[in-house]
Order: sequence, then structure tokens, then C-alpha cells
Amino acid sequence: MEQYIGEAGRAADLADLDELGELIGAGRYFQRIPRPLLRNILRQGTLIDVEQDHCLIREGDASPSRMYILVEGSVAIVVNGHFILRLAEPGDVVGEMAVIQSTPRSADVITETPCRLISFPSDLFEIDADSPRASILYVLFAHIMAAKLRMTTAQSLIRKSQRVTSPGDSYVGIIDACGADRATAGATVRSIWPEAMITEFASPAEFYQCPNTFRFDLIIADVDFFDDFLNDATSVANFLAAMKLRGAHVMIVSQSCQQASRREFLIRQGAEDVVAKPCLPFDLEHAVSKARISYYKNLELDRAESAAETDQLTGLANRRRLEEFLEALVLVYPDQHRPFSLILLDVDHFKYYNDKHGHQNGDKILQALAGLLPRALRRGDLAARFGGEEFLVVLPDCDKPFALQVAEKLRLAIEAADLPHQHTQPGGNLTATFGVATFPHDARDTEALFRQADECLYRGKHLGRNVVVAPG
Repeated sequence: MEQYIGEAGRAADLADLDELGELIGAGRYFQRIPRPLLRNILRQGTLIDVEQDHCLIREGDASPSRMYILVEGSVAIVVNGHFILRLAEPGDVVGEMAVIQSTPRSADVITETPCRLISFPSDLFEIDADSPRASILYVLFAHIMAAKLRMTTAQSLIRKSQRVTSPGDSYVGIIDACGADRATAGATVRSIWPEAMITEFASPAEFYQCPNTFRFDLIIADVDFFDDFLNDATSVANFLAAMKLRGAHVMIVSQSCQQASRREFLIRQGAEDVVAKPCLPFDLEHAVSKARISYYKNLELDRAESAAETDQLTGLANRRRLEEFLEALVLVYPDQHRPFSLILLDVDHFKYYNDKHGHQNGDKILQALAGLLPRALRRGDLAARFGGEEFLVVLPDCDKPFALQVAEKLRLAIEAADLPHQHTQPGGNLTATFGVATFPHDARDTEALFRQADECLYRGKHLGRNVVVAPG
């Protein structure tokens, strides 16, 4: 009998398995598993109904756990009392690492609505030492891990676009309950890294409230917010994980660093530097200086990597980088219910310009327009040369109204730009026409999204050019 509030667990029958196989098989983790094999795997689980607000997995629990596949409803991942993630798609998985690890659980998993799930107990993953075969559930586990690796790679590509491409665009976060210590850390950063912009937080809670889209290049944090380091080790680890998601370099400055075992724990959890409080000014200055040097080394590496992903004429991203970035967004954003938008723009009467003034002058126009695009964009947006006189701008975390504002800003900038021979163009000026499409409102895959933006662009051409057009 399952230990859940609500209906007792029941084994899935054959009718359930056919329906569940199709539903789960459409999820991102199971699309590559043949349906007969997937049904055989699901048969080994138990279909359960769970009421709202039930804790499926409890943070800090080290007892044998279960793995769950969501069929209906939604569950919340909560760390140290803070909401981290919502899972609401059929085929979403929780608890897969807990069934093979003896470490305490790193988060609470709570049902937000009445849920239907397939439950797999940890003993199904046990292997007989004398048997040459592994459990069939390891096939399931391998597919889940492969899908999560693809997701991690996609997230890395998205984060890469949010890293700096030029000096003077660096951000430092300071997390410390002591105002005097925050002031000391801030003064040190300003003396060693004067071009960096500093944001201060008085607690982890304040830091968690900062939007996930905001990135830091260095985070200096205390971990003495937690009363008992040993009993709160999971909370400390989650705090480090949250910082790693936001920052390229994490520095812990804390009394906890006086103990070797705690320094080792912090390093294993991802901290690049650990400095014990109270510390000499030189120690903090040296650590910040190392972080700054690492930052600029990474900046040079990014530039070298981007050379292979850059259009040689315009200096914008090329088609390869563009397609990888879009694939990453389509993989990551549906789970997080986040929109992104495309702006496709085409130079009006560009063939006329080339025929009248030659291709060399036409190339200068493309270079000039490519220089205008980044000025209207945010850190993390991607501008690419799509082909010929067409450019494509990708705006992560951008809904339709904001995308239309950006497109109009670009249209006005091109219209107002002082470009060679622009007065000879039809209409007396060199302009561009824009098509805008937003994921997932207008389309849920890149091909359909491109098509929507392209159709809007050509509708704009028929409307007389030098306009911004979006679907419906």
C-alpha cells in the first residue's frame, strides 16, 4: 500500500499502459525510447493519485527514496523554503538521483495540485551482484540522464550569450548580513575592479528574489546565515548551487572558512575561493584580483570561441551560432514557461542600392546596420546575419509587446542613420522592414517561428516597407 493521502496506489493495467505510454513517450525524456520498451518499464511502476500539498520528497531525508514520473498535475521544487522550479508537463521526472545516492535529499518536492504519478521504489534499481544483467529501469535512467545532459548543454549555451563580450560590462554581487563587511567587500572591489557594477544583498532570501535572468561575474558571499553548518549542509549546498547558476566565480568569505573540513566542503560545492573571517585586507584584495584576472582571461577565450561563430562581414553571429542558440531556447524555455521573440529584418530595396552603387558600398551598408543593432539590445540578446541583407535578432525572456518596442526602436534607428547614398533610394531614404514572432504564442518550434516572422516581414513589404509587423 502506498503511503499517500488520497486513493491507494494501484498497478497500471494494460489499457492504462497504452495510454500512459503515448502520454509519457511524448515527454522530453522519453521520446527516444521505443513504445513497447517504455510500456514494459512503466509496468514495473505503480500508478498513484496524490492530493494537493503533499510532500513527495523531503529535503534532508536520507531514507530510501522513490522516483516519480508526472502524469497529471504540477509539483513544486522548494529549497530551504524558497520556490525554485515548477514541473507541470506529463513525463517530468523527480527523484531520479535519490534512488541511486545515499546522500540526503537536496529539496522538497510538493504537489501543487492533485497529481497522478507513476512511482518507482528504489529497490527496483538494485542490481544482483551475481547477475550479468542490470535492471531494465537503468534504460529509463540512462534516457533521463541523456536528456538532462542535453538540457544542461542548452542552458550553458544560453548562459554563454549572457556573458560579457567587452570590458566594462561586469557585475559583482555581495551577500552578507553584516553591513560593515558588505562595505569592506564593496570598497575592495571598487579599488581592484573599478569598472565592475556592484549589487549588495543582506541575506540569501534577498539574493533568491533577484530575477534568475540577472547574471554576476563574481559573487562574494558569507555562509554564516545558517545557524548550524553541519545540520544545514544541504541548505549551504543549495545556496552555493544558486550562486553558481548566477555567477562565473564564487568567493566565500566567512568565519566557517576557519575550519579545514568546512573549506573543503565549500570547495566541493563549487566555491572557487574561500577566505576566513576576520581577514587581512591583503587576503581579500588578492582573491578579488585573482577573480578579475580570471574574468578577463575568460573574456579573451570567449572572443576566440566567437570567431568561429561570427559572420566575417558584419561581426554578428553566423547561422551556426544562431541555430544552436534557438535550439537551446526551444529546449529550455517550455519547462520554465518563458517566452522569447524573433525579429527578422530586411533592408528595403537593397538590390537597387547594390545595382546603383556597387557591392562594396552595399557591404558597407550591411556593416553599418550591423553596428546599429547591438545598441538597442540587452545583454543576452543575439543579433545574427541571417543571409544576404537579412538580419535576425533573438530576444530571450521577451514577450510580444516588448519585442515590438525593440523592433520599432531598431526601425527608427535605421531610418535616422546617416548612411552613404541613402538619398538615392526609393522614398529618399534607406530603411528596413521588420517581422516579429514570439514563442510559444505564435509557434512552438523554430521552423514555424521563422515562418511566422518571415510571413510578417513580407506582409510589411506589401504594406509599403519601413514598418514593423507581427502575427494577428
